[in-house]
Amino acid sequence: MRRNEVWVFFLLPYLIVVGIFSLVSHLNRQAIQQGVETLAKEQLQATASILKVNIKELFDRQVPSSQILERFAGLEDIYFIALLDDEERILDWHSKFEGYLPFSRRDRPAAEFWIIDSPIGSIFNHYSPFTTSDGRLYHLYLGYSLENLDRLLERSRRNFWLLLGILAVAGLIIFAGIYRLHASFQRASMEAIKQAEEKERFREISGFTAGVAHEIKNPLNSLALLFELLEKKSPPELSKQVERGKGEVQKIAGVIDRFSEIIKPLSLKKEALSFNEILKEEIDNLLVLASQRGVTVEFNDPGTIIIQGDRLLLSRVVSNLIKNAIEASSAGQKVSVRAQSRKGKVAFSVQDEGRGIEPDQAGRVFEPFVSFKESGLGIGLYLVKKIVEAHGGNIYFKSDPGCGTAFTVELPGGRHG
Repeated sequence: MRRNEVWVFFLLPYLIVVGIFSLVSHLNRQAIQQGVETLAKEQLQATASILKVNIKELFDRQVPSSQILERFAGLEDIYFIALLDDEERILDWHSKFEGYLPFSRRDRPAAEFWIIDSPIGSIFNHYSPFTTSDGRLYHLYLGYSLENLDRLLERSRRNFWLLLGILAVAGLIIFAGIYRLHASFQRASMEAIKQAEEKERFREISGFTAGVAHEIKNPLNSLALLFELLEKKSPPELSKQVERGKGEVQKIAGVIDRFSEIIKPLSLKKEALSFNEILKEEIDNLLVLASQRGVTVEFNDPGTIIIQGDRLLLSRVVSNLIKNAIEASSAGQKVSVRAQSRKGKVAFSVQDEGRGIEPDQAGRVFEPFVSFKESGLGIGLYLVKKIVEAHGGNIYFKSDPGCGTAFTVELPGGRHG
């Protein structure tokens, strides 16, 4: 997934959702705060009106100002109440928090209502004047606790961060799923394109190969017959040249046959066979080549492993991989052949200590007519892959340039005999 696709399809929508969620949460908290403050204001106004009527009545009854507020000190949610004279001197006050009355004539705002922070949280203040029957001016100062509002807002903030965390985790999970789905889709698309290109290339190669084989085989057969005739009727002094020419014709015929193999569909003749016997047989056949090149072949015999397969074709797979490993090795180096049965599969590997495969060549190893050997035709590994896949298996390799290459074939259905 490209960077601009990540921004367009995930990060940008995710940031928009988070932004909208944050804005809605903020507006919700503001609405809650305004609603509670409005209710507190209405309650304080009603409470203050009732208190002022009662206080006027007590003043009319000549009750001392220092004894008036005792009767109202236990009102619910009223955290403090104070009675002040016309010069705003405190005549009496009561508070649920002893020794605490947040009042200052200098700092008191002109508004009738205001909010302050205190040790017990937010306090909604109400300050209003009233006049007794004899015309004296007094002030009533009330403090209403907004503790419930603070708890509500704090709970709202906690819920916001909790939901934001859940949203972030859910977003990451969704992004991971989308990313994997997109990556899988891209891989499938690339694989489909690759397969389509390979089929088209194979069709072109098949047509070209079939045409070339057809055009060459007829004159080649004539040459073969001609050399057969020359072999019988040529003088002795020409026998070596005739034999050499006959050999070259046979070599050309062999090359054409190998090219023709890639366009023939595989017809498997499956049977129960011992895979380790195939390994031993093909290793024995290649010991002469290994000896000529000074290469040691090491075989880790796994014991009898029974599989269902075409003996001739699987022998070709084994022979081709071991031969390639020997030819890629130098004198004194070792080729390791291993096989084992695991999880219902046969895993067969051939590892050499040769020059390895360069990273820029790795993607073309199994392509037809691509060879990194001077004398190679680029058909062997293509046919190996074709045979392995026809058996329902797969083949892969690991290579470290300068240190060697390991080819691994996995075939289904292996079991120890």
